[in-house]
This record gives sequence, C-alpha cells and structure tokens, in this order.
Amino acid sequence: MQVRREAGLRYAVMSDVGKRKQNEDAYFAGRMSGHHLFAVADGLGGHASGEVASRMAVEILAETAGRDLPGNDPGEMLIRAFEQINAVIFEYNKDNALNAGTTLSAAVVDESGRCWVGTVGDSRTYIFTPTSSWHTRDQTYVQGLVESGVISPAEAMLHPRKNVLTQALGLSARVQVDLDIVELAGGVLLLSSDGLHDHVPESVIRGIVLDRDPDAACRRLIDSARDAASTDNATVIVARA
Repeated sequence: MQVRREAGLRYAVMSDVGKRKQNEDAYFAGRMSGHHLFAVADGLGGHASGEVASRMAVEILAETAGRDLPGNDPGEMLIRAFEQINAVIFEYNKDNALNAGTTLSAAVVDESGRCWVGTVGDSRTYIFTPTSSWHTRDQTYVQGLVESGVISPAEAMLHPRKNVLTQALGLSARVQVDLDIVELAGGVLLLSSDGLHDHVPESVIRGIVLDRDPDAACRRLIDSARDAASTDNATVIVARA
C-alpha cells in the first residue's frame, strides 16, 4: 500500500497478486512538473515476460513525462509516450524472440483538475462523482459486441472471450491510443487493472470509492475482487481532492 497527499490531492495505491504465481501488473503514482501522473499496466498473461513489458511501460511513461511535460500539451505527451513504449517493447520482442505485451491506462491531472487519459487495452481509468460515472473504453472484442448492441454490459462480464484484446502495447509495429480529456474537479479518480473490473460491478466500485478515503477504498476494492472469485492480479489507484 502506498498512500500520499500532494498539493491537496490524496491518493493511495494497492496491488495484489491474487492467485497467480507472480504479479504482472505495474503502476506509477507521483507528481512531476506541476502535474500528477497515475498509470496502471497489466502484462499479458500467457505471454512470455508480461511482467517485463508492464514494468517497461510505466518506466518509459515516467521518463517521457519528466522530460516532456514542462511546456508541452499533456495529451500529446501521452501519445508520444505510448508510441515509444510500443516501439521499445516491439523491438525487445524481436531481439529476444518473445511476444511480451501489456495494457496501459495513464492519467495526467493538472492543478485545475483537468485530466488527460491515454489507454491501450483493457486497464481502465474511472471518474466518479455523486451524480455521474465515466470510464475509458476497453479495447476488446467483447466491447465491440456491447457497442454493436449484440450483448449488454452485464453480459460482457460473463462472456468467455472478455479478455481478448484488440490492442496491446508491444505486439505489433503500430498501436491505436485512445485519448480522453475529462474533468476531475469534485470527483474521485480510479485506475484499475482488469483483475478488479472484470469481476466487480461498476455500481459496487463506485460506492466503494465515493464512500471511503483512498487507502480504505483501495483495500476494500482488492477485498471485493477476492470476494468475487477473481484469481487475477489486481491493481488499483484511488485519488481525490
């Protein structure tokens, strides 16, 4: 558990191995160049060196943000960082005859509460307020079924192919990065790997993060994933003003 308060923003991080032999999730949570940077990466299970790919992702992201955030648009920085991460892992795979890959969702928050969010794969960033819920779009086969009206979001949680990604970092020369710009002011920010949100309904997640301080929320989210019989690694970052 990592808990901090920086410039009025309180946040906590917790990562749990679940019932896996190792934790292939990686995260970053910190402040740089007048912004907060949060990220969760999930190395692809079944792919060689998934834990290496997720760690590379957050390290390259932090290096790029530290170098490029001052004086540059946070959204453009995120796109550059994701593209560099993809290129580095792709070359690593070619050099080592591997197929390491990772998801990544990353949020840059400025002093006003404006939030730039970049996502590849199915790790998520959420913003919850007492009256609204928002989260990033999963780049998955099942999300395509939901958007086309073939299945409902509730059915998606039980679909046998819910973990089939349409995008991931490191597995091809090009990658599609989804970029969102949203407002955090008055809300609670949550980043999670799919070990949480593939098993715990959004309504439950929302209640937990709105009703608790960040550290207590992280603990309860991890406990909820375990209670829901998640066997996957689960990582959560909760931040609020």
